[in-house]
Amino acid sequence: MADATEWSDVVADALVAADFSFARPERFRGRVTQRRLGPASLIAMVAHPHVAVREAEHIASGAPSETLLSLQLEGHAEFRQDGRTATVSPGDLVFYDSARPVEIVAREGYRSLCFRFPTSGPGGHRRPEPLTATTLRGAHGLAPAVAGLLTGLQSSTGGTAALAASAQQAAELARTLFDDELARRGLLTADEPHDALRAAFDEHVDAHLADPDLTPRSAAAALFVSPRLLHAVLAEDGRTPAGTIRTRRLDRCLADLADPAAASTPVSAVARRWGFPNATRFGQLVRARTGRTPTAYRRAMLG
Repeated sequence: MADATEWSDVVADALVAADFSFARPERFRGRVTQRRLGPASLIAMVAHPHVAVREAEHIASGAPSETLLSLQLEGHAEFRQDGRTATVSPGDLVFYDSARPVEIVAREGYRSLCFRFPTSGPGGHRRPEPLTATTLRGAHGLAPAVAGLLTGLQSSTGGTAALAASAQQAAELARTLFDDELARRGLLTADEPHDALRAAFDEHVDAHLADPDLTPRSAAAALFVSPRLLHAVLAEDGRTPAGTIRTRRLDRCLADLADPAAASTPVSAVARRWGFPNATRFGQLVRARTGRTPTAYRRAMLG
């Protein structure tokens, strides 16, 4: 455990540099543990009440922008960035950007998980400003799946390859959560018609993943475009309709398999829940992604 005199260095080594203040510095204690996951990392933090202020002077010139997604496990906290304040309770998530000033107020009983991942991903990613310091409630949309995957990553005793695959999946799911929230709040803008179609397709897929009848053809019909046009537009960012559906379904399945709260759900039920009625095919996809059978993957992630 670190005391008030050590806390600044401990947090800077694992997360970001900032100035700290403490209501009772003589009694302050905190602990930070970091798990490196390729280009991403997962930082677990437990601490007595304190305030962290990251100013412009803490941010190195030319430093890469990284998106930080914080999951509140216990206690409460406030995040202030870009003129907004997010108050988070256990189970809630909040995005903030490492490349801009931010203030974080940790209350009594503070415990959190912070997932640090590159802003850019496959096909690019929108800048985080519209959703920084915005509370994402733990029971809404993709938030439960993201939270389950992050807690599974923290407790996993799996090998390096499995952890790297799960970290990549977590980053992709976090980006999907980000875009879903933009769309839900009416902040998703398109620079061209093809951007709008891709966003509409992704939103339709996420809303119907559990439907076994979801196919590229049914999605195209729901969007009032031809399957050929949908295929051509998605090809512009290197994917296909069928591949996107399959990947999103597999992401949800792996998140459930890594979620301690879903540990009693049979693997076959997880597969069916997200549109994989064929157990053999599901097993092949999981092995191709993680190098393990579904049961072995769950065992590795849950320790």
